[in-house]
Amino acid sequence: MTRAFASRATFVAPLALVVVLCAHATAGAQNQPPAYAEYRADGIFGRGTSAQGGVGASIPLGIYVRLGIDAAAGAAWRDQTTRAAGRVDVIGRFLLDPFRETPVALSFGGGVSVPYTDGDPHVRPYLTVVIDVEGRMRGPVTPALQVGLGGGTRIGVVLRASKARWR
Repeated sequence: MTRAFASRATFVAPLALVVVLCAHATAGAQNQPPAYAEYRADGIFGRGTSAQGGVGASIPLGIYVRLGIDAAAGAAWRDQTTRAAGRVDVIGRFLLDPFRETPVALSFGGGVSVPYTDGDPHVRPYLTVVIDVEGRMRGPVTPALQVGLGGGTRIGVVLRASKARWR
């Protein structure tokens, strides 16, 4: 089950992301912020430790809400062994400052994370909650620090390629 699930997920997840982005791009209104890419590096500390790098998209679901779909891969350390690990996250965030009226802004969110560790027969989704502190735009990206719970304590650095008018 795990190899077949992993190979299907590897194919289906990016395809689903492209379909969602294309459908949203054609249905978006002019006053809506555009979808944008995000790049991330995360540490997850729970029954083991995992370090992962990932990419994804942030899709606006209105002025104040963003739906993030991310995929990440890296390594997990548990019981003195190192294994390949990865995850797919779908997290909705509520922004307190979507128009960049303050230099630093908060957002709160929640969703689902599906982690995978090579050799682990149990692939279980976790409910996930996050708090983001997003800083000033630096060139084409906006840095953010994300802290949350979901499969362990999550600490991540995120670079978002949003437009200057929107967070």
